[in-house]
Amino acid sequence: MDQRAVIDPARCDKSPFCPAKRVCPANAIEREDNNEPYFVNSYCQGCGQCLNYCPNQAIKMV
Repeated sequence: MDQRAVIDPARCDKSPFCPAKRVCPANAIEREDNNEPYFVNSYCQGCGQCLNYCPNQAIKMV
């Protein structure tokens, strides 16, 4: 079973300079109109690189 990344909105600071978004090799992190980030599951490769770059530890693999 493949794992995918998810964002805990309560922990995310919603920074426009999100380091996790910048390092994602699949460009799987998008933003809603209210600036809430989310993962496009069909893009996420489950590599986990974003986990190491999120300063708020708001990303986990499921």
